Amino acid sequence: MFLFGVGCILFNFNIQTKKLNLSLEELELLQKTIKDVNVRLLIMYNQLPAIIYNIEFLPEPRTSYISPKMEDITGYGINFFYENPDFFKDIVIPEDQHKIPELYAGHSPIILRMIHANGSLIWTEHYVNVSFDILGIEKRIDVVALDITKSKKTEISLLQEKNLNTTVFDNAANLILLTDANGLIESINSAAQTILGMRKTEVIGKYIQDVILLPEDREYLKDVLDDVNEIQNIAESLILRCVTNSNQILFLEWRLGIIRDNRNEPLKIIWIGIDQTSKRAAEIELKELNKSLEEKVKARTKELQSSNFELNSALYALREAQQKLIQNEKMVSLGQLVSGLAHEINNPIGMIKSSVETLVSEWEEERIHDASIRINELIQSILDTDSGGLRILTGLSNRQARKSLRESFQQHSVPFEEELAELFVDSGIRNLSHPMITKIKSVIRNKEDFQTLRRLLLVKQSSEHILYSVRRLSKITYTLKNFAGLQSNLELTDYLLTDTIHTAISLYKEYFLRDINLVLNLEYSGNVRCIQGDLVQLWSQIIWNSIQAVASKGTIQIRSFKRSDTVFVEIEDSGVGIPQDNHAKIFMPFFSTKTTGDGLGLGLYLVKEIANRHNANVDFESTPGRTIFKVGFPLTT
Repeated sequence: MFLFGVGCILFNFNIQTKKLNLSLEELELLQKTIKDVNVRLLIMYNQLPAIIYNIEFLPEPRTSYISPKMEDITGYGINFFYENPDFFKDIVIPEDQHKIPELYAGHSPIILRMIHANGSLIWTEHYVNVSFDILGIEKRIDVVALDITKSKKTEISLLQEKNLNTTVFDNAANLILLTDANGLIESINSAAQTILGMRKTEVIGKYIQDVILLPEDREYLKDVLDDVNEIQNIAESLILRCVTNSNQILFLEWRLGIIRDNRNEPLKIIWIGIDQTSKRAAEIELKELNKSLEEKVKARTKELQSSNFELNSALYALREAQQKLIQNEKMVSLGQLVSGLAHEINNPIGMIKSSVETLVSEWEEERIHDASIRINELIQSILDTDSGGLRILTGLSNRQARKSLRESFQQHSVPFEEELAELFVDSGIRNLSHPMITKIKSVIRNKEDFQTLRRLLLVKQSSEHILYSVRRLSKITYTLKNFAGLQSNLELTDYLLTDTIHTAISLYKEYFLRDINLVLNLEYSGNVRCIQGDLVQLWSQIIWNSIQAVASKGTIQIRSFKRSDTVFVEIEDSGVGIPQDNHAKIFMPFFSTKTTGDGLGLGLYLVKEIANRHNANVDFESTPGRTIFKVGFPLTT
């Protein structure tokens, strides 16, 4: 029995030994598996773009693992982090140091700004997992950190751009509104609030057509919004009449820009408004002035027809002036004077004679036609819409204008389209609106109507030729009178300097209303001792030279100012300049660089003589593209 018991014990012992050996083998296999997993995890950690690190707190803080990505992102070697468990205090900027305890406590995500080894700033975002021991004491943190520097810089850049756009939007001088594709107002800038007299709260959430537009313009804007897809860019514009809070009507030119979504569908509309009220008022005033132009031309024509006696008297006065000019040193120049004078006077007189004969002939013939009144009204309507009046075009501009008008007439089936295009362009009329073309079609219905139109246009052109020629005669007469010294017996009196300048400018008003830009800066507004007429002649001679120098296209600046006891007037132009070889000759009598018949060469001589008579000094500077005449008057108490 005893042996049986011992045998059982040995048998059980062998069984337990075999089980123990099996458990040891399983344990070794499990340990090998865990080791393989750890190796694979380590390899994976090292390949991740993020930083993986572990910090052990027990028994003492130490870095137990940190991935190589930390070195790539921060520029510090791995040993720096292993040897310095409290490395955050060395590389995190002072402003973010207070976040380190939060990181250790397991708060996440935590954004820390660090200083790279090269001194640059980097942004990192840390996600933390905390492990505790069986007593609940924090023993380790496992952290995944991402480099978010690029996204942060992009975020900052976008914020700055947003602030810039907001600043530009709020401080722009023009009105700016932002609406959805249907015109619902979403934002409005300060300029719009000021000009319209409305606050943001009064307009946001309302449709633009309901808030500021006249009822007559609302349907037009509705059509624009219905076809918003056709608006291509911000350069396209439309004129709308708007009403302010004070019931003032403004003419605003709106330029529209479309913001589209990723399907190219309209999402937002940017409205940029430019106040054109003053410009529109000036255009209306100009149209009213043009309406009276025909009557003025007719009245002036009658004056010219009855002025033969006055012209003969003027010619006699000119001959008397010539006799006074014949002095010892001027005898040689007399031939030039007579030749130039004859050409200057004969040409305008010939033009007047021819134009008057044409006017009389065409007018007498035209009066018998019943259609003349409606055709004359048609001409006036065309001129009312073209502030430039009748002009002459040549060369390429002429051909292009004819082609454009001919095509417009063809589109509207206007008869005599070729002849009408040639007639209008030769008369200087290039721009005709669709309603005007329709009106032409209704008025010019046969060859007789066309001939009537041609004759009436010829009458108007001839009238303008008469006016131009008379002006030339007046200037020549006035120049010769001054050269003869007809006002030399007058005494100097106190007179407002600016009045003499404005009087001279008014003589050439037609040039400044077209292509010449006149800039006035008259600082001195007091009197000077002068002979008023002489001073007007002095300014007009210099201004006329400047007009000729810029060839009717450029800038003329007139300035007045006081320095010490002298008043200066400067007249500057952007013309071709005076050649250096002529600088010493320009004040000599009868010296002129113009062709025969285009000047006597007395203008600047008179300027010098008038300046001497006023104890004034006249000088000039000239280079290509810039000429300045400077006149200085002494002030007397």
